[in-house]
Order: sequence, then C-alpha cells, then structure tokens
Amino acid sequence: MTKLSMLTTAASLAMAFAAPVAMAQTPSAHARMVLADHSMRASMLIGMKVLDDHGQVLGTVKEILVKDQAVEPTAIVAVLDLNALATRLVAVPLSHLKVEGNKVMMPGATKEMLVAMPLYDYEGGGPGR
Repeated sequence: MTKLSMLTTAASLAMAFAAPVAMAQTPSAHARMVLADHSMRASMLIGMKVLDDHGQVLGTVKEILVKDQAVEPTAIVAVLDLNALATRLVAVPLSHLKVEGNKVMMPGATKEMLVAMPLYDYEGGGPGR
C-alpha cells in the first residue's frame, strides 16, 4: 500500500468514527429532545437554559426528579438571585417547561417569580427555607 492510500484510508476511518460521536453530542434537534409520544428526555433537558416568553434566561435545569409513585416529575432549576448575587435552586413541575424547537421555555414565568419560590433542599427532599 502506498503512503497516500494509507493516509486516505486512515483519514476516512477517522471521519467515519468521529461523525457519529459529533452528531450524538448536539442536543439541538427537537425530535431528539421530545419523542413522538411527547415525552421529554431528561438527559437532554439537564443543563439547558430555561427562557421566559421574551427569550430572557430564567435559569438552568440542574436535575429532573422522579418519585417512586405516580407523581409528576420535578425539574430543579438554578436561578440567579440578583439581590443576593447567589444561585438558588427551585423545584418546578416538569409540565411547566415547554420545549420549543431547541429551546426550553417556561411560559408566563418571570425571574422574580422563581426567586420568590422556596429554595429546594436536596437533603430535606423538598423545599427548604
């Protein structure tokens, strides 16, 4: 085999193996975040910015909690409290988040509303102080 053909073969193999990995890391496709039965993939939602009706960032999805009963899943959202200059965790029902294209929206919500919610406490398993 010549050097040129070996180099071409190696480059082709490298691209063939890299393409699926690159495609798997792009969570922007709506079809992959929301399935045909309208269920949302938690793995795709975690880390996404949550936007208000005007496209302003309200916070970031940090976790999706599922109880062992027939209870609606909860999204834990990290919100920056501009008054305290700190991030606070709040729990919102997952149904309050809507996926539109590749964006996660929370219709009707404002940052002030989320900051006013009780803090979520992982240790206590619910709203804290």
